[in-house]
Amino acid sequence: MTATLFACGGRAPVALPALIVPPQPAPLPRTDLPRSFAVLDSGALRITVLVATTRRAISSERPGERFTGDDTDSLQFATVTVNVPPYRARGVGELPRPSSFAAAFGSAPDPKRDFFVTSVTPTDSVRFVQRIAADLATTRSCDVLVFVHGFNVSFDDAAVRAAQVAADMSFDGTLVLFSWPSAGSVTSYIRDLQAARNAGFHLLRLVRGIVPAAQPDRVHLLGHSMGAEVIGKAAALVTPADSNARFAQVVLAAPDIDARVFRRELLPVLMAHAQRITLYASNDDEALRASRAVNGVWRLGLGGDSLTVIEGLDTIDATRVRADALGHTLFGNAGFLSDLAALIGEGKPPSDRRLLAVQRGGLTYWRFRGDAR
Repeated sequence: MTATLFACGGRAPVALPALIVPPQPAPLPRTDLPRSFAVLDSGALRITVLVATTRRAISSERPGERFTGDDTDSLQFATVTVNVPPYRARGVGELPRPSSFAAAFGSAPDPKRDFFVTSVTPTDSVRFVQRIAADLATTRSCDVLVFVHGFNVSFDDAAVRAAQVAADMSFDGTLVLFSWPSAGSVTSYIRDLQAARNAGFHLLRLVRGIVPAAQPDRVHLLGHSMGAEVIGKAAALVTPADSNARFAQVVLAAPDIDARVFRRELLPVLMAHAQRITLYASNDDEALRASRAVNGVWRLGLGGDSLTVIEGLDTIDATRVRADALGHTLFGNAGFLSDLAALIGEGKPPSDRRLLAVQRGGLTYWRFRGDAR
């Protein structure tokens, strides 16, 4: 059997292999208390990350290396545990990792100081859905956050970043990482771009059939950098009439995608499937400036005079927010994480968050108040 979806823009129908949707688990009791991360004030915490990936699995003594940068073009599932060190050892958003030198000599990472993957357990789609449902029963929100990483990210780095984001925004819900096969190399941009676009097909299968089978109350989608290409390709395979892929929040952080394609083809589809769509952009993003030079077109995540401000999109100018050295990764900034928590965790619109309203061409966009310089 096949399922047929019509791509937007009048293109020919796309035949998808039939998605075997796992049976819905029996409803589980819900907790009255939100998930707590208070232990991180003084101690380490093991966080479970549920992973759907198109990376090739291998045998390795190091759990974080059990999925490679090779593309299997098929959806696989795993339960991953990540050690998150206490705040006092790292600060909010920081990612201290075991040194490669220590790892080469077999030194164990320090749970009180380092982020690291402690275990990876492969599973099938039925058990994966059951695992989502069981984890949702430990939360008050019953929300699922699907995180899609960006360019130059290994499986190990993707899992660690997902755990850090969930911990530092105190996400009361179930975290699902969609890890596409980035080569994890700064010289593999074109190769990663093709892998990201190919992965969109599998992301759509995840959010149309697998995640909804666990019966969450809400599903949020967070894409960083080239992860926007994955989301964009998934959106291109959907019509506004498709009722299966539904989201509360769709968030694009520093998206590395053609701004014109987004405006013309992707935003209308996302608007039909999400309650709110949010863009975080910056004029100080050197990684996206390099991408613009390579691709020859404006990237959606770039700010400045060409900041994308359009009806149906909440545009947040994050230029005043300290990011990494390239100005591209905002997940280490406490102000950004706080705003993300208010958006995803509480569903607050920009007008109810600590943002400044700016008018341009009859439309409103929003600006962070900024970090001390």
